[in-house]
Amino acid sequence: MSEVFVYILAFIVTVPFLFLFLLYFITRKLYRNNRKAVHQTAQLMVPILVTAVHTLFIVLFDLNALAWIIVFLLFLLSVAIIIQYKISEEILLFKAFKSFLRLSFLVFTAVYIGLTAFGIVDRLFL
Repeated sequence: MSEVFVYILAFIVTVPFLFLFLLYFITRKLYRNNRKAVHQTAQLMVPILVTAVHTLFIVLFDLNALAWIIVFLLFLLSVAIIIQYKISEEILLFKAFKSFLRLSFLVFTAVYIGLTAFGIVDRLFL
């Protein structure tokens, strides 16, 4: 039974965009609101994308970049808090954390796409 769980988890990390669409359809049915479904999907996908980017760093560069990823995530959280302070001069941690998750989703999606493209080009031409 544990092997099935490991295979499902490996599939989700390997192909996060299929899981992204599946999660979006589930949240859209759950919330019945497209905007809330998109936001909730983005927030729920961050740990999966972080894991996928970490896995790509290990596979492509034989580099364990988990510490650097954590430092980068802390940097993104501090940026979200600073932006919120500059806009409203008040820090609401829940709102800052939601902004952090959405910003992390955008950044890690771009990094995942870039690393995937690099991996494909690297395997084809080298």
